[in-house]
Amino acid sequence: MVLGAVAVLALGPPGPGTALARPSQGPAEPRVAVPSVNGLALTPYMGWNSYYAFGGRYDEHTIESETDALVTRGFRQAGYRYVWLDGGWWSGARAPDGSIEVNPAQWPDGMKFIADYIHDHGLLAGIYTDAGTSSCGHTNQGGAGGHYQQDADQFAAWGFDAVKVDFCGGDRDNLDPATAYAAFGAALRHNASGRPMLFNVCNPLPPNLLGPDHPPYQRSAFYSYAFGPYVANSWRTNGDLGVPGRIRFQHVLQNLDRDAAHPAAAGPGHWNDPDYLGPELGLSLDEARAQFTMWSMTAAPLILGDDVRTMSEPVRQIVTAGEVIAIDQDPLGVQGIRFGHQGSVQFWVKPLADGGRAIALLNRAAHHQRVNVSLTGAGLDPSEHYEIRDVWARHSFAGPGRIAAFLRPHEVLLYRFAPRL
Repeated sequence: MVLGAVAVLALGPPGPGTALARPSQGPAEPRVAVPSVNGLALTPYMGWNSYYAFGGRYDEHTIESETDALVTRGFRQAGYRYVWLDGGWWSGARAPDGSIEVNPAQWPDGMKFIADYIHDHGLLAGIYTDAGTSSCGHTNQGGAGGHYQQDADQFAAWGFDAVKVDFCGGDRDNLDPATAYAAFGAALRHNASGRPMLFNVCNPLPPNLLGPDHPPYQRSAFYSYAFGPYVANSWRTNGDLGVPGRIRFQHVLQNLDRDAAHPAAAGPGHWNDPDYLGPELGLSLDEARAQFTMWSMTAAPLILGDDVRTMSEPVRQIVTAGEVIAIDQDPLGVQGIRFGHQGSVQFWVKPLADGGRAIALLNRAAHHQRVNVSLTGAGLDPSEHYEIRDVWARHSFAGPGRIAAFLRPHEVLLYRFAPRL
């Protein structure tokens, strides 16, 4: 038995009322059929980033100790590989020849040392810059404007494996994002060391954020999907989830919705990026589980934003849940879509490489909700029986292509359906 077809590229929000229906606002976009620009990120990449935990205030010891914790607390084993230095690692100082100069008090052993330290722990090193001459913070004003190739060569020589390129400075310099990011991507691919480097496009500016038509749609985060697959391994699809030390579940839902706008742009080597995971930065356990589940359903990069040295054990178990990570890392590389809703509960489906389906039920509201849903819209036959895995409960059973459930506020349920043999 083969699971029924599902319109994996359908776009738009769920229909009105409680009826189950595929979204129907406009035609489906054809899936972007391009290879990875650099052979990297054939599944969504995973790692840790310094921004939400520390803002711009961290140093060599911070990165060393976070690297240590990724190994000793089991994150590396779960698949988290990138240790990413975000804004704050550099003030913008340059030598007379234009090369980057870092603060020796912050990096007493230098940047090559820190990349080597990360590598020695079986991990990969990421670094941050901006497409313009300045960047997004008050403590890190340096950008790569006018130095794309020089900085790409320097990052590669230091041993970095990934580069995040912001756009606050790019916007101040009135750059066109598609043009600037194409140029930076080319500089990374042609670095003097020949080093493969993952490229994360990070234009975090929604349309009109800074004023009427500033930025306009085609210079905003909402448009990055249109060029991102051809120049980068991922691109931000909306603004930040919050500020260092604090994110809000409302923003998690907003970013999820925006990330769902163009699922056809995602695929092996190029992914929509709804921002980082922040399970202990203001979220309840149910909300943390919901974010982690929906990021996995949408084939998003899984980048931890918390201080992993102090992460609680219940939260650590959420973000290292192997069966959920396997859905994110499924080699088919299809981004999940919404296919219906009842009340405040959305229904999502993600086709998997083994022919099965991942099905998520997300309660977006701050109240309980009971649902009874036929999964016809997900390509399942309610009259047939399937092998079903309740992923979070770690319980398997046989059942039909329908689900009856009671969800707590902001709770998510996750199932994996396979044909019953």
